[in-house]
Amino acid sequence: YLSIKKDVILILEIRGSIDMITKDDYQLLRSHPAFSAIPVELFDKLAVEIHARDIPKGQILFFAGDKRDRIFLLEKGFARIEQFDSADQFSYMDYIKKGAMFPYGGMFQDERYHYTASAVTDLRCFVIPVNLYELYAQESKEQLLFITRKLSSILKFQELRLRNVVTASASERVIQSLAILCKDYEALGNQLPFPISMKEMAKLAATTRETVNQVLKKLMDSQKIQYERKQLRFIDSSYFLKSFEEID
Repeated sequence: YLSIKKDVILILEIRGSIDMITKDDYQLLRSHPAFSAIPVELFDKLAVEIHARDIPKGQILFFAGDKRDRIFLLEKGFARIEQFDSADQFSYMDYIKKGAMFPYGGMFQDERYHYTASAVTDLRCFVIPVNLYELYAQESKEQLLFITRKLSSILKFQELRLRNVVTASASERVIQSLAILCKDYEALGNQLPFPISMKEMAKLAATTRETVNQVLKKLMDSQKIQYERKQLRFIDSSYFLKSFEEID
C-alpha cells in the first residue's frame, strides 16, 4: 500500500501543474467568505504561500492518514471524498463542488486527514497551508464565526445523510440519495455536473448496485430522470425536492 501511495503522490506532483496565484486569483480569494474577514495584512502574508494547481480527472489530492498540512479551494471542477474502515470496506463518500473549500473537518485540531480526496473532473484548485490559515483565522472573530457556521451546516447535511442511511427500504434510500444530489446541485441546473456511476450511487445509498439499477429503471420509465453513460439528469426535479423536504 505504501509503495502504491508514494507512486500516486509522485504522479500527482508530475502531472499537476503548480503556479503562483495571479492578481485575479488574489481578488477571488480575498472576496471568498473563507478569507474575507481575515485582516488584510495577514491575508497578504497568507496569499504569498498559496499556490494554484491544475489537477487531471482521477488524480488523488490526498490520502486518509496523510498529514493534514493543506486545505483546498476548488475554482473549477469537482472532487470526491471517500473514507474506508480498517477492513478496507467503503464507509463514506461525498462530493465537493466548485467554489468550496475543504476539508473543514479537523479544523484547529486534527493532524491527519480523515478521508481520501480525488478529482472527479479536471479541476483547478488553490492549495493553502493549513497552519497559516488556522493561525490567521483566529485573529478575526468574524472569520471564526464563518468557520463555525460552515461546520454547523456540514453537520446538518450529514445528519440528513444519516437519516437516509437508516431508512428501512433500500429503494427509498436510493431515491433520497438522488434527492440530496438534486437539492445540492439545483443551482447549477437539472443535470448533475459530473459523471456518476451506479456503483457510486450504491455507495451513497448504502445498498447494492442491483438495487440502484432497479430503482433507476423505474425512475426512467416514469420520466423522473434520464441516465445514460454515467450522466444523470433530473427531469422532474420537484419530485426529488419534495422528497428532500419531507426528510428535512
